[in-house]
Amino acid sequence: MKKKENQKYRMKLESRIVATLGKDALRDVSLAMEADMIEVRLDLIDGDPLEAIRSIRCNTSLPLIATNRWKAEGGNFKGSEAQRLDLLLKASEFADFIDIELNAKLRSELIAQINKPAIVSYHNFREMPCPEDLRLILQEISRTGAAIAKIAVTPASLKDNLMLLELLLEADMPLCVIAMGELGSHMRAIAPIYGSALTYCYISGAVAPGQMSLWDLRQVLKIISPDVGNLKHD
Repeated sequence: MKKKENQKYRMKLESRIVATLGKDALRDVSLAMEADMIEVRLDLIDGDPLEAIRSIRCNTSLPLIATNRWKAEGGNFKGSEAQRLDLLLKASEFADFIDIELNAKLRSELIAQINKPAIVSYHNFREMPCPEDLRLILQEISRTGAAIAKIAVTPASLKDNLMLLELLLEADMPLCVIAMGELGSHMRAIAPIYGSALTYCYISGAVAPGQMSLWDLRQVLKIISPDVGNLKHD
């Protein structure tokens, strides 16, 4: 799916709860049905990841995000970069979205080959970029033709979280922001109120710093923002 198709998804997407499946993906898929979407972490799955995502596709009608993270951005894939992206390309057959890192060397080539909308993501597990750098990152993602931008950073103070909320209010494309770690945990529930396109949670165990469980996230959102997560699936 080329740039025109990605732009179509930019206009359609609303805030959704994404349940991330990792090591025990095949066991946990039945527990993820209360989410709006499912992220399949190919790099964390025990066994054949292609067989796993094929099986998950057969067992849910929820939209699937295929993700294959490298170590530099919190992943566990141990092969070459070409092998990593080839696996993501093959997995895209069973997914509705693919997630590819902004800094991946073959990002443009992969997006050109995959007939699905792309989530282009940036992760920083060390720090919070300044507001000017956050805007530059978002601009760079926008130029890739991504359907959704995803920026996950690590706040050093509660004030840092406010910069992410401001970025959401300014964004001119679907944007998911994630504040990783203890200081940002509450942002999993707060960011959707400010327009974050996606908010991620876990089923069996957190796969990123500060993640809430699906059930905890549902409970918090039910109180503070009941419209999030109550969308009808096409």
